[in-house]
Amino acid sequence: MSVTPEVGKKIIKDLKFNSNKTIISFISSITIPQLKKMIKQKVDIVRAIPLPPISIKEGPVPICPKNKKVKKFFNQLGSTVEIKNEKLSINFWATSGMMASYYKMLEIMSIWLTKRGVKKSDAQKYITSLFFALSKDAVIHSKKDLKILVKESQTPKGLNEQGLKEMSKKGVYKSLINTLNSIHKRLNK
Repeated sequence: MSVTPEVGKKIIKDLKFNSNKTIISFISSITIPQLKKMIKQKVDIVRAIPLPPISIKEGPVPICPKNKKVKKFFNQLGSTVEIKNEKLSINFWATSGMMASYYKMLEIMSIWLTKRGVKKSDAQKYITSLFFALSKDAVIHSKKDLKILVKESQTPKGLNEQGLKEMSKKGVYKSLINTLNSIHKRLNK
């Protein structure tokens, strides 16, 4: 069962849990100690962040704390990332709050192309395929520092250098950090 934090706070205390089962919580803003207090029963609890790409068996699924059974289960749906403590897991929750922003960026670029005469289907196919390929390239080279990919994707006085400089100058990346900090702060309340 998956519920919103507000609903969870209302109903969890009335639910009955079997002590030999592991509870997996997807609730972003209810911590394990808070859940244990609500449940009032000795149970194993693992927090997980199964994101929408698991519907296509792709993407990371952060879990906390480490749990072999839960890892095995989520590895069938994506790639499990085990986080050693709940304090660190909040950082993953915060970055997952950027999915809609990512899709909005793709939508804006697609609309930009259509306003210049490109068919909507071609614009969306191009943009989504391009960013899929870039993401796949980043995953393949994930042992490299991402700074290297940023550097390697630019040529002096090239289009990517221009795009990076203009977006940096306009504070786009600083705004990204501020947004992540804001989401993180919300999760730590």
